Amino acid sequence: MAYIHSRITITCALLALSATVTARRIDESGFAPEDIIVRDVCVIGGGASGSHAAVRVQDSGKSVVVIETKDRLGGHVDTYNDPRTGAPVDFGVLAYLDLPGVKDFFARFKIPTIPITGSPFQNKYVDFKTGKTVDGYPAFSQDDVRAALTTFAMTTLKYNDLFFPGYFGLVELQKKGGAVPEDLTMPFGQFVAKYKIEAAVPTIWTFASGLGDVLAAPTVFVLQNINAVHLGQIQSGGMFRTANNSALYDAVARQLGPGSVMYGSRVAAADRRADGVTLLVKGSCGKNKLVKAKRLLVTIPPTKDNMHQFDADAAENEIFAKWTATDIQVGLLTGSNMPDGISINNADPSNATLHLPKGTYVDPIASTGIPGIFRTMVVGPAGTGVQAAKDLVRSAVRGFGAAGTFSNVGRIDFPAWSDHGVSQLRVSGADIAAGFYTKLYALQGQKSTWFTGAAWGADYTSILWVFTEKGVLPGLLAGL
Repeated sequence: MAYIHSRITITCALLALSATVTARRIDESGFAPEDIIVRDVCVIGGGASGSHAAVRVQDSGKSVVVIETKDRLGGHVDTYNDPRTGAPVDFGVLAYLDLPGVKDFFARFKIPTIPITGSPFQNKYVDFKTGKTVDGYPAFSQDDVRAALTTFAMTTLKYNDLFFPGYFGLVELQKKGGAVPEDLTMPFGQFVAKYKIEAAVPTIWTFASGLGDVLAAPTVFVLQNINAVHLGQIQSGGMFRTANNSALYDAVARQLGPGSVMYGSRVAAADRRADGVTLLVKGSCGKNKLVKAKRLLVTIPPTKDNMHQFDADAAENEIFAKWTATDIQVGLLTGSNMPDGISINNADPSNATLHLPKGTYVDPIASTGIPGIFRTMVVGPAGTGVQAAKDLVRSAVRGFGAAGTFSNVGRIDFPAWSDHGVSQLRVSGADIAAGFYTKLYALQGQKSTWFTGAAWGADYTSILWVFTEKGVLPGLLAGL
């Protein structure tokens, strides 16, 4: 990469907290002046949402600091540099929607964009439990698929303003006394049966498989992963990628400048008030810091566990405790001796006619375009663990060899792996109907705190940038 932040030495000892934390107040007396950071805005999390927001805060002429647990920006962006070819291989975020302002953000950092014209790889459907090829799947003609996807797009298009790019429309509807459409709260399997769109499910699955049991999820969360906007851009060629997704975040780090990102750091305690916030920040190396900011922008998943250090009150915790989520891990594997140019998709014949895997599963194992390197994803319940995920991939590949699906299967290695952790935050259909998002969105601006990130809209970089630009930054920056 053109820019690599200095690696944080894992052997550095964590220093003792240099402040006394009470229920709501942090004692500042133990901090030297050089260990107190004062900014207009403090951003929690340097992923896609946080990095973009930090730049836009800086663009407005305000000062900003980002607190990031990793030693780099980018969040779910993962890039491996192949030592044989020198080529970068993205295995986290893979594609972007061409929404207003998105390509402009890449262009300002001189990152070329590349249209996505479709996968060059052959799809192969395999039962990852037995290793055997699933013949005759998917059992739908191309005409059936096109018709079902058209029905899906046209049926859901009328709801887009309720949830895209965030739940603003849904909140306004409920504030006016309107009921949430049942189509959005019913389990997606029921929605599929209602509109007879079974032939669309294999395509929808490729976008929404991170939900886990897609057919059990309320339909609106499937639509956050794929809806009429996505389908329209697939058809028009609007979706795009880059040659190296990490290059954008390297450039963002340079733009923000030294002292504007606290790498390897996490908030240990917080005092959030109407007149500003004070944060006790624990670093992996060096002294602990005190951050004082007029405004706080939280971009990490707002789970009860994550928000504990931010002095969440009982009303906030009641909301944050509602979430359910999946654990998503991504990685690269080598040494399999499997043929290049294929995408091996997990099809489970025991799951009725749609053959979607359930529980903890691997899907897909796909060529990256570099010989011998395959990309994969593992989806499971929260806390699945890296070792368990890797073992599942190893088991699947061994099964391919034992079943004769691929010959001479070798012992695989993982040159790169990333645990994305808590992902696809969602609630029940009943909670949506009862006003969950109205209560969640009402937290914006309280105690000098604003929020953005996937939980507030969709787990898509492009959508989150639009959500932040239109729905968060105006309030965050007002009056600064």
